[in-house]
Amino acid sequence: MNITFDQFAGLVTEWANVKSAEFKFYYPLKGGWEAWTQAEVAAYILSKDSTIDILREWSIYQNNNQRVDWLFNNQDPTVGNKIAIELKCQSFENRNTFTNGLAADEAKLAQANLKAAYQGCQTGVMGISFEPTATNWMQANNYVLVFKNADIAIGIKRLN
Repeated sequence: MNITFDQFAGLVTEWANVKSAEFKFYYPLKGGWEAWTQAEVAAYILSKDSTIDILREWSIYQNNNQRVDWLFNNQDPTVGNKIAIELKCQSFENRNTFTNGLAADEAKLAQANLKAAYQGCQTGVMGISFEPTATNWMQANNYVLVFKNADIAIGIKRLN
């Protein structure tokens, strides 16, 4: 089954509400928490509807060494229904480069960087921050906050 961009954002909000008390334990972890978040969000979405087409670390870029964090609706023959999302999670280790990483992911998702089969797909970047300066940067750069509590904020920016 297909999922829309707005449905994805809504499910991320639901997931964050369920996990909200735990986030403060993740961002201090050495080695980061992005891989955990990838799997955790995917599992949450599938727990809501196991027919949703979601892939992790999928090759959509012309550079075969790069992978997109999530690809939705890959089975749909209409490329415009596919949704590619990059994820960044702020941690103690990347706190000074987090916003640069978000900007780099935005550039990475430029349609010209995608394989021909994925050019025209919907794209977006999701960031999870714990520092107010990073949250403010996301808001100033057109990320829509879909969740915010005392510990973290989650912003999603639709690119295409």
